Amino acid sequence: MHYIPLNNFFSQGIKKHLTRSLTFRLILFISLSCWCMGFLIGSIFPNSVYSIISLPFLKIIYRIVCHQLIEKSFFYNGHYFMVCARCTGIYTGALIISFISLFALHKLSENIKMLSIAAIPMIIDVISTSTGIYSYHKVFALLTGIFFGSAVFAYILAVIENNFVDNSL
Repeated sequence: MHYIPLNNFFSQGIKKHLTRSLTFRLILFISLSCWCMGFLIGSIFPNSVYSIISLPFLKIIYRIVCHQLIEKSFFYNGHYFMVCARCTGIYTGALIISFISLFALHKLSENIKMLSIAAIPMIIDVISTSTGIYSYHKVFALLTGIFFGSAVFAYILAVIENNFVDNSL
């Protein structure tokens, strides 16, 4: 009978867990990168064949998640982004945290309080601009979106990893 020393068993279990966690986080990062590239493609590569062919399809896809008002979208290289400044911020914040999560492999906690706190600046901005307290500003919408998108991604990552990714050692 062959015995595996206890310290080797635990180190193999930890390596297996970290490999699964890193693989999952890498898939999320690549997916978010593709999503962000999709709404930027028309501005970054305006004359490419891929951009010209994919733009009508991408506009339909992004219309599902954003109002796409041109006056609330960033303009670059002769084209508007396919999402508004706030959505750009939300996706950018999620992308930044997904990149950081590739290097910080510690277990995240499901903190609904932090998610709620991160939503407050964005909610205040939306209510203030909707009621006319102040005018819409793209940079402020971007910043509140980044803050909220970061918290949303961290929360969703924690929920998925804590409940669905195999955490058994």
